[in-house]
Amino acid sequence: VTQAIQVDEVDGEEGASLISSSLLSPQLHRSDGSSTLSEVYNTIMAFQRHGMPLDDGLPWPFHLLHILFGYSLVIVPAALFIRYVRGRSRGSAAIHEPTSLIGKAIRAFAIGRPEYSLLGGEEPEKRREDADEVHLNRRRCFKDGLLLLAMFTGIQITLVAMGYLQEEVMTTGYQREGDSEQFDRFRDGQFLIFCNRIVALAVCVIVLGASWTRQPPHVPPFYKHAFTSFSNTMSAWCQYEALKYVSFPTQTICKASKVAATMVMGVIVRGQRYSLGESLCGAGITIGASLFLLSAPAEEGKQKETATTISGIILMLGYLAFDAFTLNWQKALFDTRPKVSKYQMMLGVNLFSAVLCAVSLWEQGSLSDSISFALSHNGFAKDAFLLSLSGAVGQLFIYTTIEKFGPIVFAVIMTIRQMISIIVSTVSYGHAMTAVGFLGFCIVFGSIFGDIYRRYSQRSRK
Repeated sequence: VTQAIQVDEVDGEEGASLISSSLLSPQLHRSDGSSTLSEVYNTIMAFQRHGMPLDDGLPWPFHLLHILFGYSLVIVPAALFIRYVRGRSRGSAAIHEPTSLIGKAIRAFAIGRPEYSLLGGEEPEKRREDADEVHLNRRRCFKDGLLLLAMFTGIQITLVAMGYLQEEVMTTGYQREGDSEQFDRFRDGQFLIFCNRIVALAVCVIVLGASWTRQPPHVPPFYKHAFTSFSNTMSAWCQYEALKYVSFPTQTICKASKVAATMVMGVIVRGQRYSLGESLCGAGITIGASLFLLSAPAEEGKQKETATTISGIILMLGYLAFDAFTLNWQKALFDTRPKVSKYQMMLGVNLFSAVLCAVSLWEQGSLSDSISFALSHNGFAKDAFLLSLSGAVGQLFIYTTIEKFGPIVFAVIMTIRQMISIIVSTVSYGHAMTAVGFLGFCIVFGSIFGDIYRRYSQRSRK
């Protein structure tokens, strides 16, 4: 959610769809085929000075370099500051044990509060010797099932609401104040992402303020949330940019591979080890989802034939890698002891995402124009707020899912969401499900329920 939500936040689709209208990096223009690097540099500098949009022309690596250049204006000074503080803290009691509010904030940002890691997490519930183990397992399984169902429903509702409100904001003409005949459309999708982060930050501040004494100490350095913000943003950009270079089947297979990619990244980021049963379940979901999604009837006007290129494959791999890293990095932070709460996670991710969005909007020179549009057009501010609020609520469901059930379960939920949307579309248009689609459907849910039964059986034998 954070984008995208994370969603912003965490799936990448929300960010990609919002970014698609203005994107993070305006594209550069070559007047001829022999543009030199100095001309490219001058074009970028002219854009940064005047805030004028840049036309199409250069390939995606130049767009990526432009994004990274903008973000480096924040990341490089922050990295140098963190290195300075951490260096000074070694053997310096004044900085290691600050007494001022600013000193404590600097230490929490750059160093964290490692002394609280000695406290450990919450002790697991001790079982009574005479307790009925089977009954306890069934009760726990039932409670987890209800919570997972609630999270699944909440994610679906908020994402549907976001999709509807996003389309309203980006396609509806808003009436100018004092001019009943003039209607203008809002085009800056990145400003909507910025609004989403600000509203989510406000929600976090309110919740944290009301429950401050019940929040665990934030042990890891606060800057570590910046990795989530950056990877989430890059995942959205890679997904949108890849659509220009890959065919529909390639897109489908990559989206269906989220579970497998998340498992691989779990090994790299968290050192997670998966059993043979878990690996077979992940492979089954990936294969079944690919069969199901590929067999779905294409909507009119939606399936534009595009050849898959090396650039497209690189970008889709980037999308999968960044998306999987986001989920596993969040889980790694949740697993610290004492663990980071979901509200602390929301605060960190949205704070850094808001900073990155603000830098990008400043580069484009569009922040003041967007604010002026909001103040001068009736109804826009309300729609933008509702869109941002739905995104903030969606983040709560997403972070709770990752915290309680892990990144793999969330990836499965997003895969099932795609399948459900296709089923609804198939029923709405009166299409019949193909045999291949039905086979894929059975493989996916067979793998899921098989894994649930395996886990339940293992718990019962303990």
